[in-house]
Amino acid sequence: MKKITLLLALFVVATTTAFAQLTEGHVSYEIKVSSDDPEMAMAIMMFEGSTMDLYFSDDLARTDLNFGALISMSTVANNNSGDVLILMGGMMGNRGVLTSQAEMKDDSGETPETKVELVKGKKKIQGYKCKKALITDDAGNQMVYWYTKSIKAQNPDVNSPASKVPGFPMEFESNRDGMKMTFVATSVTKSLTESEKTEKLSLTIPEGYEEMTYEEFSNFGGM
Repeated sequence: MKKITLLLALFVVATTTAFAQLTEGHVSYEIKVSSDDPEMAMAIMMFEGSTMDLYFSDDLARTDLNFGALISMSTVANNNSGDVLILMGGMMGNRGVLTSQAEMKDDSGETPETKVELVKGKKKIQGYKCKKALITDDAGNQMVYWYTKSIKAQNPDVNSPASKVPGFPMEFESNRDGMKMTFVATSVTKSLTESEKTEKLSLTIPEGYEEMTYEEFSNFGGM
């Protein structure tokens, strides 16, 4: 269970700045999770009903990942200042981390080489015409992206592999460490309310969360 928790934590941190591309909006995703690993398979049923919500406005972006009864992860990033807030909740308690993209980059070591291929393939997702892209790292891990150019996109995080995809991701699939995750957009809203901007894009650790350092977060679960 600790291995799964850490894997999800690293995944949500990686996705926030990568997908903060529109000027302002809210995209909801349905998540399907599967695994051939017997250890992980026991927990797959706990992922039923998993979702991801992405909120963004100007330089601020928030990703909310809710993995059923297992864990919830939220990350808020300011792509201008580089500040990052990580919130984690679930059976192991609520914890919050205030860090920066620079600290996270220094901790990650060398950036793995990635290859982006724009391949043949078309389909519609939520009414948007999408094309296909493949991202492969030097370890052979591959992500499948379905992206649209109908939604005007920016690339604030030029170092992320996703920034090399010429459009906004409406569906993507990751198969890593024996766990397959498929994210499919279920709705797109091209604006945020003032309350959403205030509540969702805050970089303050909420009450009820135990604050921890990024080093403690990196070592969470004894990994």
